[in-house]
Amino acid sequence: MNKELLTAQEYEILKMLADSCPRKNIAEKLNISYSKCNSIVRKIFKKFDAPNTANCIYKAYYEGFLKF
Repeated sequence: MNKELLTAQEYEILKMLADSCPRKNIAEKLNISYSKCNSIVRKIFKKFDAPNTANCIYKAYYEGFLKF
């Protein structure tokens, strides 16, 4: 997967998910609705071909999107 395939907002949400931030808090911090946050998270999952948050974060680290 190419890093350019994630928007800036998707990347920011991905980083927050990796930091174990709940979606409700992510929505509040980014000043977006909870449903919009969930929609973006689903798009991220689809881009990483991941069924859940744990698998998505694993793939993001493995593919170099996130660093320890």
